[in-house]
Amino acid sequence: MKLLVGLSADQGGREALALSQVLSRSCKASIVVCTVIPDTWGYPSPARVDGEYGAFLRQHAARIQEKAKGALPPDIHADFVVVSAPSAREGLLQVASDVGADCLVVGSTRAAPLGRFGEGRVTTDVLRSAHLPVAVAPRGYPLHTRAQLRRLSCASGGGSNSPKLARRCAELAQSMNVPMRLVTLVVRDKQMYPSVAGYDAENIISNAWREQARDSQAVLIDQWDSPVAVSGEIGDGDTWKAAFDSLLWANAELLVVGSSNLGPLLRVFLGSNAIKIVHNSPVPCLILPREPE
Repeated sequence: MKLLVGLSADQGGREALALSQVLSRSCKASIVVCTVIPDTWGYPSPARVDGEYGAFLRQHAARIQEKAKGALPPDIHADFVVVSAPSAREGLLQVASDVGADCLVVGSTRAAPLGRFGEGRVTTDVLRSAHLPVAVAPRGYPLHTRAQLRRLSCASGGGSNSPKLARRCAELAQSMNVPMRLVTLVVRDKQMYPSVAGYDAENIISNAWREQARDSQAVLIDQWDSPVAVSGEIGDGDTWKAAFDSLLWANAELLVVGSSNLGPLLRVFLGSNAIKIVHNSPVPCLILPREPE
């Protein structure tokens, strides 16, 4: 297995590198760290401004990577590359294809709350077009950790695709020799202006959805044929954050999320609920591309 890390100059790049180390230890993966710099003009400028700017960008990228190399612990080896491309998304996805990466690892924007993931311009583009799984590190993800994953959680919505996503998650859990948990989130969103039926009716619907989710998990666990140990839990709260906080999370855990059925096949594409899950998760998330039915 090979991980490609998007290393930027900000803290998000270092958080992505920290997450890749945890993943590397867990699945014995190799790491390639990539810094993308903007394309410059392909022909010389009379004033040599563009050539000087290109040299500055390469030197800046080299400094970023040298600092990252110095921060790697002794048990982790990584290869470092610098590429120029019209955009960071194009550069990362092209390198992913060139090196045969199995997963792309990116960090959070600085605008996200501490401990949560937020999309920057690059990650927004990547999370809508990547042809390989994308792992995202929350803001403030531990930069000095020598841990490896202790559990995989699978964001199960109870729909028709839940068994398939659970099986894909189980394959990952088996390769990492960790247990697995099915997680369903019930959000009792108290809007300022409730529907005509009122809050009581909406609460009845939420309770019915909770029971349906619990039944769906029970059926999936009862029919479980994987050697991976599996459990199921329901997160419940008035907000997405509260629903997440109602559950206990391991110190080194990964939440697996599936792409929307509305997205293109074999591509990552987050639906409205998946976006909220990724933004509110207190642990790193792994978003899997959509597979054929």
